[in-house]
Amino acid sequence: MERVMEVFLAQLRLLFGISQPKLPPKCLFSGPKSEGLMTWEVDQLLWARSVENLATATTTLTSLAQLLGKISNIVIKDNVASEVYRAVDAIYEAVLELTSGHLASAFVASRKAVTSSERAFFDPSLLHLLYFPDDQKFAIYIPLFLPMAVPIVLSLVKIFLEIHESWRKPMTD
Repeated sequence: MERVMEVFLAQLRLLFGISQPKLPPKCLFSGPKSEGLMTWEVDQLLWARSVENLATATTTLTSLAQLLGKISNIVIKDNVASEVYRAVDAIYEAVLELTSGHLASAFVASRKAVTSSERAFFDPSLLHLLYFPDDQKFAIYIPLFLPMAVPIVLSLVKIFLEIHESWRKPMTD
């Protein structure tokens, strides 16, 4: 069973992306043990996931900003704005925690940032605007209003011509 667990831990390290550090030949290093993950491996994992979460959150917020810039007549609800503010605050907190070396709290903050940015991006109030752009509004409303608009426009033209004729008549008399 011990050999099986050693293989399992080696595969787990490989799955998490934890590799052996490359050290100079005369350096002593306590390699991975078969009992579990070492603290530096956990730290490496927390650091990598925190950086990945921060990259995901900033990319999501950037995409949201670009998307909202393209849609001209959009109303952003308060809950979307608060999620964006929460994500930005969590990003700043995670960066601060990473620079101070608190990896566990940096990971928690980066996870909050990803969650808030994803909530803001996939908010249902914004999604219906993505699938109903302005050109589709014209495609829906033109067939609806065109049959009503033609008689109205023809009536207005007839009235304009009658008024124009009535102005010309008194001048010729």
